Amino acid sequence: MESMMTATEILSDYIDREALARGLGISTRTLWRYENQPDGLPSLMIGGRKFYRLQTVRDWFEKRETRPNPRRAA
Repeated sequence: MESMMTATEILSDYIDREALARGLGISTRTLWRYENQPDGLPSLMIGGRKFYRLQTVRDWFEKRETRPNPRRAA
């Protein structure tokens, strides 16, 4: 018989809003703003709590990585 997965096991790749904000050193309000951009940070609502998939957060920030303007780098 298959054993039941716990919530901790199911959500092992996810982090909640407060923990993510703390880890990034930003406010939960800033996360809300990130979510509400046109290509906003994807999230998942479970039981009234907001969760973020860690790999998706990394990918989302990576897409926003910028390079210095070569004309200004002097």
